[in-house]
Amino acid sequence: MNDVNNRIFKEFTEFFDNVEKSASEISVTMAYEITMKSTISTAIIVLESEGRLEERYWNHLRVQNNILDFLYDLWVGSCHSLAADFSTIMKDLVEYDFILAESIMKERMQSA
Repeated sequence: MNDVNNRIFKEFTEFFDNVEKSASEISVTMAYEITMKSTISTAIIVLESEGRLEERYWNHLRVQNNILDFLYDLWVGSCHSLAADFSTIMKDLVEYDFILAESIMKERMQSA
């Protein structure tokens, strides 16, 4: 992990610790923020491991006061949605599960 990922991990840990301390019940908004910050953290690790982000962009992240908050604010302020990607993932999962189920059924029919 590079220094940006290390900072993001530390920031997420601090963020989550603060959430646990301050709220006996987590609101929907807070649950969304937890989920998205976790997803952002993972996405940044993937970008680094796959070398898909140029050094100048890593440097841009390094100068941010709180990288995770910065990325979360960018996400919330954008018009992007995970719905399109999520629907593709769900389609792939359903198709994969169907193929497995179909294969099991064929094996059972041949055994009978």
